[in-house]
Amino acid sequence: MIDLHSHILYGIDDGAKTVLESEKIIESAIKNNVKGIFLTPHYIVDSKYASDNHEKSAILKELKNKYSKQIDLYLGNEIYINDDIDEDVSKKRISTLGDSKYLLIELPVYNEYPKLEEYLFKLRDKGYKIVIAHPERYYYFWTDFKKVLELSRQGIYFQGNYMSLYNIYGKNVKKLFIKILKHHCYTFMASDIHRPSQNYYQYISKAKEKIAAYTSKDYTLDIFYNNALKLINGEEIEINYKEKLSILDRIRGN
Repeated sequence: MIDLHSHILYGIDDGAKTVLESEKIIESAIKNNVKGIFLTPHYIVDSKYASDNHEKSAILKELKNKYSKQIDLYLGNEIYINDDIDEDVSKKRISTLGDSKYLLIELPVYNEYPKLEEYLFKLRDKGYKIVIAHPERYYYFWTDFKKVLELSRQGIYFQGNYMSLYNIYGKNVKKLFIKILKHHCYTFMASDIHRPSQNYYQYISKAKEKIAAYTSKDYTLDIFYNNALKLINGEEIEINYKEKLSILDRIRGN
């Protein structure tokens, strides 16, 4: 696995608090055959979770120096959506995923961001590739699945939390997670791990088996590893737009 979303940088957000906690999480990842991790602390404007790249990079360097021969570590952010994301990137307040053009964006849980599609497409027109973090957790996607299909059809990527399979976020989240899986709308999987006690990495093998049972082994390998590797290498990640359009049209016809 290459983990696209984690909160391992210590002292930055509500994730790891100390270097020891960061190390315990990374060592658990290594033990469970994780090949790479994107360290993506929250970035929330006008909050205590708004560290700039300088501080984050210093901690990342410290961790990379210790584990460089065992696992690859990349910087990123889980960016809570706001109107100034492009400016925040250009002024180095926030990080894209691994210095790529991919942005990991978190949405409000209950109230849909005003003119969401319009804003995401404006970012995309500026050259960014948009990855929505854990869509299974957003209420307005529970109530209107067509929103997920429409965004996916138009080239927006989705990152799922594989621990959603284990009911840790509730039954509605698990239900939507499985539905998104079955429609092949996820492009990436991630742990979204915050602390060592969660021990999410030990669930990877079983989660892959469960996901393959809902979909296929090839698709499971893509979302756990291949697509993240393509992101790192600057390769194009394909979304089956034709298939998404066909599914969306069938739903609209119902």
